[in-house]
Amino acid sequence: MGHRSFSLVDHKVAEAEFFLEHLRGCGFNIFAFRCFCSGFVSSARSITFSLQAVLADASGFPDWYSRHQGRLRSDPTARFFHEFRTVNQHIGDNLVGGGVFGRDIGHRYLFTPTQEIPNVPDGDAVEACSVYFTALLEIVYDCYLSFGPIIDAKQRYTAEHFQSLGMSIEDAEEELGYPRGWTDIGDPRATPYRWQVLRDQQAGCEIDHIFEKYLGRVTPRPGRLPPYGET
Repeated sequence: MGHRSFSLVDHKVAEAEFFLEHLRGCGFNIFAFRCFCSGFVSSARSITFSLQAVLADASGFPDWYSRHQGRLRSDPTARFFHEFRTVNQHIGDNLVGGGVFGRDIGHRYLFTPTQEIPNVPDGDAVEACSVYFTALLEIVYDCYLSFGPIIDAKQRYTAEHFQSLGMSIEDAEEELGYPRGWTDIGDPRATPYRWQVLRDQQAGCEIDHIFEKYLGRVTPRPGRLPPYGET
């Protein structure tokens, strides 16, 4: 199985984080908060949809995803946001119903129960959104660990991975659309640098800064080699 673009998932994660961060800065503007909350709920729910679209037929994915899906279904916060997205998209309802405000205490927005969704998270709406986003981010991060060579060019284009496939660096060059031997400078000692050059041409994971911010982790990738000729 060749390399697959995971940009769709990365972009949905970045989009959800964009709305989440704007929720924190709405101040006393409840209309803005409701708008950004609608955007967050829609984008966050799309993360798992896009993940499934990219990896639906990948070996091992159905079992892997069913485990994560089971955890989401048993999580009251995740279940709430799933229901929120449904009523928000299909009937236009927004569950941000008010908040606690004051010059001395600042502002805290709350979700309000409705006939369709009688159970809502207690306390601050931003905190509930952050908890849900972090849970989704854990799933995407685990995807990078479990399916890295399929979705992440920085993990895919290594000598070890291509050797496990019975393939060579020339096969990697060809897979990326370059002529076979494109990186060959006639020095066998330069082979690790050839792999590094190929990786450097690819974007790899685009949301490591978000993983680091919320999870304190980044995706695996080979370390940088010392300058060529110094080894």
